[in-house]
Amino acid sequence: MTPKDLRHALPLFTEFLDRFTPLFVEDKRSESRRDRADAYLRGLLLDAESTKTAEAIALKVHGDPSQVRMTQVFLGQSAWADDPLRQELACWVDEEIGSDQGTLIVDESGFPKCGNHSVGVARQYCGATGKIDNCQMGVFLTYASAAGHTLLDERLYLTEEWVTDWERRKEAGVPESVVFRTKPELALELIRTVGPKVRHGWVTFDEGYGKDPGFLSGLEELDERYIGEVPKSLRGWLRRPKVEEPKPARSGRPRKKPRVRAGEPKPQTVEDIAAALPSSAWKRLNFREGTKGMQVAHFAAVRFVAERDDLPGPELWLVIERSCDQSPYVKYYVSTAAPDCPLLALAQAGHNRWPTEDCFLRGKQEVGLDDYEVRGWRGWHHHMTLVMLALWFLQMERRRLGEKNRDGHDAA
Repeated sequence: MTPKDLRHALPLFTEFLDRFTPLFVEDKRSESRRDRADAYLRGLLLDAESTKTAEAIALKVHGDPSQVRMTQVFLGQSAWADDPLRQELACWVDEEIGSDQGTLIVDESGFPKCGNHSVGVARQYCGATGKIDNCQMGVFLTYASAAGHTLLDERLYLTEEWVTDWERRKEAGVPESVVFRTKPELALELIRTVGPKVRHGWVTFDEGYGKDPGFLSGLEELDERYIGEVPKSLRGWLRRPKVEEPKPARSGRPRKKPRVRAGEPKPQTVEDIAAALPSSAWKRLNFREGTKGMQVAHFAAVRFVAERDDLPGPELWLVIERSCDQSPYVKYYVSTAAPDCPLLALAQAGHNRWPTEDCFLRGKQEVGLDDYEVRGWRGWHHHMTLVMLALWFLQMERRRLGEKNRDGHDAA
């Protein structure tokens, strides 16, 4: 936003911040936090020629070098709580754009960093650079509906090396309660804690999460309707095989676990199942309007019993997608949707991860998602909280201006 844009939106921005003010201001001693939050959010929203670090924001908003240190303290050291602000954000998102057909999307974003002192920084795959790199990794939860989309919450991923390095943990201010959790475990925690606060009908994810049986089982325990990509090596059956319970052994160690009965079909990979489908199983579908026009692909869907711990697990939809053009690809999805769910609905829900990429793009280009210069746990989460609030304000402005000019494309 330009300074002129922000001036025009100032009354709405003030109302926006007023909703969160009680969560910043606990007593008279903390009243200045509201002003600091106001200034930091303005800095994130304003167009910037360079970065949107605490220093750059202080100089742009206050125009006073003496404010740089206080802005850095507010971001990196001030003890305001992030969770209440994020909970209020989720409630507001539900009020404005919530829908029973909304989608929760889990995805991750990497933030390249130099050195090894910033909290969570490690050599790991970074999507921003497309290679193994020195970076921090955040797992994010996005909400999307027909009315809009925005980031809701996040978790900072710490590698096992980081979690067990108590000296670095102490230096970065990582709470003692933090233990090692995989990215799918962090994603499941986000859905478990934030999901009940926003109406939704779907959860979706990419193969990095779909390959984790514990993540899928966790969603099933939460009774979530999901569809997400899985690797071609995922195995299962087209009909449920019979299972035999353990029986007393005549000799040797007794068997303790059930097993698939001898003579039952072996589990197949989803790749093999797709290859054996007849041509009549495939349908050409127009599934989404994209920036380059209508997106088209061939889809097939069969009921599928997923393998879990060498045993038949839940009955799911197995959805296979293959390209219609000269650039061949095949994708595999599984879903807990009802047996009568239309194929088009499955295809559309499976392709509803793009709002997360849009949030990452807008977050980095418009509100400084990756422009922080904090090293500690508190500062990283404070910055992400304020970025998510700024992104939500832009989403609300975009909707407001769009309502004024419905004939314009992306009127905001």
